[in-house]
Amino acid sequence: MSVDKNQAVIEFLLQCPQIMGSPLYFNFINAEDNDKQIITASSDVYLNKPYIDGSVLKRYTFTILNFKSISDSALVTLPGYIGENVDDLADVQAIIDWVKEQNDLHNYPDFGEDCKVERMEPTANDPNLEGINSEVTPMLAMYSVSIEIDYMDTSKMIWR
Repeated sequence: MSVDKNQAVIEFLLQCPQIMGSPLYFNFINAEDNDKQIITASSDVYLNKPYIDGSVLKRYTFTILNFKSISDSALVTLPGYIGENVDDLADVQAIIDWVKEQNDLHNYPDFGEDCKVERMEPTANDPNLEGINSEVTPMLAMYSVSIEIDYMDTSKMIWR
């Protein structure tokens, strides 16, 4: 039975504390503070690694865009004060840390009985600041986190 990998990833990500309480969009967004968007990425077929038994190692790649209001104020040098922008980046970093933890626990999206996830990892250790939209109020920073999921597709296995 074929499983929609996009839906499986959405359901999986909704378990992340930094995502579960925020609006989550798929391949579209009307960005506001704390909105999240999942963007799928094509994976080149040259990444597919066939095995003699008919199974194929494949990759599913996606990016989470995270929109955060951003401050143009200088950092305050008071003891214990954390600026909004620093705090927002830490919130996005927590998504990366959560994905890494799920990989360590071998807790993966359910791609169905014909697919076994081998690994799930962010492509970078830190979020990427993609840009700042200063045409809206409040201004929004767009951070990205890209994630790769390698899985074994056994749907065309000759023997088990």
